[in-house]
Amino acid sequence: MKIDVIKLRENTIENFQESLTPLDLDLDTNEVKYKGNINISTDVKKEMQLLSTKTHFSATAEFTCSRCLKEFDNVIEKDFDIKYPLEKTEQFIDITQDIRQEVILGYPVKFLCKPDCRGLCPTCGQDLNNEDCGCQMKTQLTE
Repeated sequence: MKIDVIKLRENTIENFQESLTPLDLDLDTNEVKYKGNINISTDVKKEMQLLSTKTHFSATAEFTCSRCLKEFDNVIEKDFDIKYPLEKTEQFIDITQDIRQEVILGYPVKFLCKPDCRGLCPTCGQDLNNEDCGCQMKTQLTE
């Protein structure tokens, strides 16, 4: 997302909206599969030699649960503020890479289909969210 600094009026907030594909932000990965575009809204204010931005993005993506390996959809949303120093000769500021970094930082540490996901049995591979397999009891009795 490029912002034309020359066209901005001093001390006035202007809103820019854009819808970028995951490829535009170099976010096409195996762990996260986006379902559509990433919607971005940025409020920009030019003050003397400083450009202040307040950005909100949202996107729907498909994840693989870290515990049970099921695929599930989740919305990624985040708000962030960044200030950019302005050079007198600068006409454009490209905030695309900063948006990309914030999207990645918005990922959870673990992708979980639900907070109380029980995962897979390490012995037989049974999805413990569906039913208990009994392996844990057998292991405890034999030790």
